[in-house]
Amino acid sequence: MSIKCALAIAGELGIRKSGWQKAGERLGETICNRPDLFNMIKSRFSMDWYYPILCGAVTGDEAKKRIDHLWDKFVVPDWGVRCVSDRPWVTMAETSEFILTLAGIDDLTRAKAIFSWLGDKRYPDGSYWMGVTFPDSVIWPEEKTAWTAAAVLLAWDAINGVTPAARIFNHRYWQERQ
Repeated sequence: MSIKCALAIAGELGIRKSGWQKAGERLGETICNRPDLFNMIKSRFSMDWYYPILCGAVTGDEAKKRIDHLWDKFVVPDWGVRCVSDRPWVTMAETSEFILTLAGIDDLTRAKAIFSWLGDKRYPDGSYWMGVTFPDSVIWPEEKTAWTAAAVLLAWDAINGVTPAARIFNHRYWQERQ
């Protein structure tokens, strides 16, 4: 996604960066077709599941298949998205990034449903927990991080479309720009 944004900025400035375009295409090809080049031990991390979709490397039907294929491994109903598949812990940032991913492929029904799970995972001051274990509801770690707040705000915007930034991860938006 950063390469796409850089290319869009360059285009607005009237600068042609064909090398960047080619690098982005090669990276997308590698992510989609050469998983053996990546550290497969990390496949237990949810971000290795949804980031290829979030960044726009995997799109269309392949993106939907990828989401559905590992949904039960990482999505915990009413809790959120696991950080790691073999641990009983969800994070608000991972959950929010996954919401961005679903919104990116226009799966707003599931994105909104999952966003609704975040509502009760907040401190009395309104800030979001970083993570929580399930089913015992132990807040862990007990930190209030800016990146968690930012991820939740980005997810909210992506499903509500309030600012121009709401479409930054949307696949259809980038396809229409080409």
